[in-house]
Amino acid sequence: MTTVADLVEKIRSGVIHIEYSSHGKLVGSGTGFMCRDHLITNNHVYQIALQSIVTLVKLAWQPDADVASRQEVQMRIVEFKRQFIGGSDVNNYDYAILNVPQLVARGLYQFEPADHMAKRISDPIVILGFPFDHQNLVCHSGTISSFYRNNGVDIIQLDASVNPSNSGGPLVDPETGAVVGIVTRKGTGLTCVFDELEAALRQNIQYLEATRARTEGAMVWNMHPVAPALASQKQIFHLVQEIRRSANVGIGYAFSIQHLLRDLPGAE
Repeated sequence: MTTVADLVEKIRSGVIHIEYSSHGKLVGSGTGFMCRDHLITNNHVYQIALQSIVTLVKLAWQPDADVASRQEVQMRIVEFKRQFIGGSDVNNYDYAILNVPQLVARGLYQFEPADHMAKRISDPIVILGFPFDHQNLVCHSGTISSFYRNNGVDIIQLDASVNPSNSGGPLVDPETGAVVGIVTRKGTGLTCVFDELEAALRQNIQYLEATRARTEGAMVWNMHPVAPALASQKQIFHLVQEIRRSANVGIGYAFSIQHLLRDLPGAE
């Protein structure tokens, strides 16, 4: 009987780590996968470059369990952007399809799409990706907890660990190895709380920075009176971002792979 471990060994080379860097520093990452000689990922992973000053994109994969097996290709962001052939924005189906010859030439594993309607609630699933910017491939197993439609989008709710940078990775049927969905985001139940807290801290930081600028000449023992409060707010803001990044209650969401088939070359 084929185990999940056997399956991962077979398909792992087709899972791609998408890293964005600026002046040698990592500024964001996500996951993608190879399907019919094309790179598939979330649109919000592909579009991250529009929100950052990115100079290079690194596409990496790990053919076997040894981290030293990791291989990669690099290209400038303008070249990467030219590879886009179709997609849908984050508010719809959230996918991007790219033609990347450098990856096709490596003979990586090619996933096949499958209809999510063949699956049922409580069926097992496997998530593959590079969460938390890990350099090594990570596998999480779980189950399908629900199916529903939202604004015309078929959503697969997962009882599985989904984390930052899992976005764009394949939701795999462990029985067949086919992809039934694109992992899109996690759920924590605290999203609104984090949004409100970060907004309040940003407002405090902006106020303190404006106050410091207006009172630049006020120095007490070589220290500006606003400086300690500003430093404290920035530190708290950083901690909140780290807590938000790590918070996970084992809930995730994926969009059905069926939504992108009309744009995928080679699809029927």
